[in-house]
Amino acid sequence: MATLSLLPGQDHLEKVAKTSDPLRGLSEFVWNALDGDALNVSVEFDRNALGGLQTIRVIDNGSGIRPSALNQEYSQLGESWKKHVERTPKHGRAMHGKEGRGRLRFFSLAGLSKWDTRFFENGKLQIVTASIEAAALGSCVVGDPIDIAGEQTGTTVELSHLKDTFDWLVGEEAFQQFSAVFAAYVLQYPNVVIEYNGRHVSPDKIIARKDEMTIGPIHISDGTVNDLRVHVIEWNGSMGDRRLYIGADDGVALASQPAGVTAPGFSFSAYAYSKFFEKMHAGNLLELDALTDPDLTKILEYIRDALTDHFRSRQSEEASNIIADLIAEGSYPYEGEPKSEVESRERQVFDIATYAVTSYSREFKRADPSLKKITLALLREAVRHNPESVTNILRAVVNLPKSRQDEFSSLLGKTDLSNIIAASSMIADRVTAIEIIRQMVSDPDKRLSVKERGELDLIVQANTWIFGEQFHIALPEAGLTRVMKRVAEDLGNKSRKGRGTKRGGKTARADVFLGRVIPHPVHEHREYLLIELKRPKTDVGRDEFDQIEDYASALINQPEFADTSTSWNFFLMTTGIKEDQMHRITQEGRPQGLFLDLGRAKVWVKRWGEVLRIAEARLQFVQDVLKVQVTDEEIDQRVAAVKSSLLRQRKDAEAA
Repeated sequence: MATLSLLPGQDHLEKVAKTSDPLRGLSEFVWNALDGDALNVSVEFDRNALGGLQTIRVIDNGSGIRPSALNQEYSQLGESWKKHVERTPKHGRAMHGKEGRGRLRFFSLAGLSKWDTRFFENGKLQIVTASIEAAALGSCVVGDPIDIAGEQTGTTVELSHLKDTFDWLVGEEAFQQFSAVFAAYVLQYPNVVIEYNGRHVSPDKIIARKDEMTIGPIHISDGTVNDLRVHVIEWNGSMGDRRLYIGADDGVALASQPAGVTAPGFSFSAYAYSKFFEKMHAGNLLELDALTDPDLTKILEYIRDALTDHFRSRQSEEASNIIADLIAEGSYPYEGEPKSEVESRERQVFDIATYAVTSYSREFKRADPSLKKITLALLREAVRHNPESVTNILRAVVNLPKSRQDEFSSLLGKTDLSNIIAASSMIADRVTAIEIIRQMVSDPDKRLSVKERGELDLIVQANTWIFGEQFHIALPEAGLTRVMKRVAEDLGNKSRKGRGTKRGGKTARADVFLGRVIPHPVHEHREYLLIELKRPKTDVGRDEFDQIEDYASALINQPEFADTSTSWNFFLMTTGIKEDQMHRITQEGRPQGLFLDLGRAKVWVKRWGEVLRIAEARLQFVQDVLKVQVTDEEIDQRVAAVKSSLLRQRKDAEAA
């Protein structure tokens, strides 16, 4: 009977060795050097006569690899000696690799890898060589140990027959990414020196700030993660893409991926540590294209949420400093404390936008205070009246880069503040409209002098939502206006049921109607809202009921609307209804106020008190949800502004 050993094939080894990030593959050899107790590690690049990359070398002064360890490491997969060792033998540092795969990571970079390793054996310095070809990952050619002179141990890994040009590996971005990978390790072990293409990894020189967070406990499928720690390093300059590095021990990164956090203005790297990641690494689950484990996904979500909260707090700190400077120089467009909850929320969005401006716009930073004040006043108006336009303002006025525009827009979207401001502003506008209409129709000193034409009609046509949220959007339509005018003139010159059109010696006419078209989901369909306004001092009776009935019947039967898909909503608005007509709007089986149901047209007769009370109740519900309160002072200011605007509109209409 024979016992067979199952050996991994080339295809399996290639899958284990392959990485989509060549810099990560190169970093594995640096980690191996550090696990070998090296205090100095250098990554060097050799060029050929044409200037292209020819060879990559990783040189260290570690303890070297003895033949016994070399034979064990290179004859099997997944059983590294490091698996049973928590700390490096000589310096007691945290270990990185424990899976015996790092030596194969050259596969994505080169066709051949060669090790020259020097070590002490029985008191003598010896050297041994080993090599692996990418085409035969399962075979390692190991030479015999040779005695040599000297005292320095260490290993040199040489990668040749490069599979691509890899010119970008000697560029600034590659150095920044490499530095970010090993920054936490160098900070953890300051006696370690790592060089990359002749430059030292020196994170302490460009660190702006360090923060630490403890997250958890987090419940996962087979237990609880209680040891999750996140270190955040903010850099003075760019360190390439913002990334999240994952490891089991402080300073050791087993894998990385994009941070996925919105943090305008911050250059940072985040390092998350937990023994949970060691388990994921053992299962080869930390590769970027294999992050499908539900527990790992959950942990990463917790980390990103914590980072998001952290940088919101940091932005608030930075914005406070910037705002203080702007206030001191007189450029800040607000004065004192917020006067209402609406303004308080408005200022939050404004301060975030201002932070974006001052963080990225050199022109703004250099501008005189007077120019800053004009720019910020424009920005304030955009935030106040149209928060969605803020990004356009930042692009057009302060030349905010496209990437930062997107980042700011994302931040604004996540805060929901722009939506809150828009809703809060809408509430304040509606409270104002209700107050103005109530004064017009209910105040004894005003209702006698208010006219339906040029006063009440102007405020109503801008606030059709009063009659129901389905009328929130209502637009003028030229064709409807012409037909309304023609029908009004026609009815004004005809008698009804034997009654003449002369009253008190004056020619009768149809009272003021407002016509609006309501957007409908069916493109071919038209829905109309028509409102007849009576002077607040008028109590409507039989004549007014008959008049609205005549008008509705005549209008819906016009040739323009024959055989078309249309629906109509007529409202006769008044402050009072004569008692002998109440039975016409309190019919059994019909809603209160419905006077006529003509199929495709409904005619309502409503009192202002009832309409305003219902509208106010709808508005109060939204106010309670958003916790928005509009002060009496703010209402008075808005009422004065609206009245002034109405006066100008009326004068313009009379002049025309």
